Amino acid sequence: MLGGLPGRKNIIWVTGNLPFSLVPENRTMTDTELEETLPSLDTRRVGQHAAGSLAATFRQAHADEIRELAARLATAQVAIYPVDARGLSISTAQDSQETMREMARETGGRAYVNQNEIKVGVERAFEDTSAAYTLGYYPENKKYDGKYRQIKVKVKRDGVDVQNRRGYMAIDPTQTKGYNPSQEVASALSDAAPSTLVAFSARVQPPSANKAAKDKVGVDFLVDASTLSTEDASGGKKLNVAFYVAVYSPAGKMLSNRSMKVDQAFDANTYQQLLQHGLLLHMDLDPQQGTNQVHLAVQDVRTGLVGSLEAPMPQ
Repeated sequence: MLGGLPGRKNIIWVTGNLPFSLVPENRTMTDTELEETLPSLDTRRVGQHAAGSLAATFRQAHADEIRELAARLATAQVAIYPVDARGLSISTAQDSQETMREMARETGGRAYVNQNEIKVGVERAFEDTSAAYTLGYYPENKKYDGKYRQIKVKVKRDGVDVQNRRGYMAIDPTQTKGYNPSQEVASALSDAAPSTLVAFSARVQPPSANKAAKDKVGVDFLVDASTLSTEDASGGKKLNVAFYVAVYSPAGKMLSNRSMKVDQAFDANTYQQLLQHGLLLHMDLDPQQGTNQVHLAVQDVRTGLVGSLEAPMPQ
């Protein structure tokens, strides 16, 4: 839900133990250690195991989930800051703490472990937001092969500690297993929490204020074009965006819905205007009696990413 918000976002995760474990690859593990780290794994008659192969097996079992999570974090520019709520810990907590460190490194965050002053870890996460830069680039390799691609950031200044995401998964979101564009929209429209992977604002006006149609409820969308993907088109850019409106009763029943699409190429100058001022679209709805809610969604058709909002239905 954070993808549509500009720039870097820091998530502070205060926990005593993450709900998963990344098995270290540089040591062997006994049966007891395996049971503690991977309780769902049958370790009878296993003896000593190479942790690297176990890590590969564990990751393979959850490959789709891990790849999707990595892709979503990369797209949303989210950095994870795990804070170990246990404070100073004995050696049995090392695996969990290493998982916290690894998650922080992969997303460009910082782990705060083995310290009793938890508030210091939270303060450090806030401090990092005051000195963040957004860097972007277009990869030369356009092939979505699902592989991990490293990102390295170097600076010429000595004594500088650079925190950045270490890489991303080259995944086309439209090719993700189980991906269903229509379901993405349906979920966004019915979910009480807004989606922000496409950023937009909206205005819902009663018929008396709707200049386009005095007997209709007017809905104006204004989409941040920088959150939309584009295709090159004759020196300009092509957008493919779908707009959705659904009216829900207080009981959560859908009363009506409507959709419109903008599938159009814009010349370079017009596209720059869209980046500066936004993509505007107007839609008219039949008025509904009662205290109903208007659910709005905008979908980038090419990527499937969705943004959503809610507003009361004006009378």
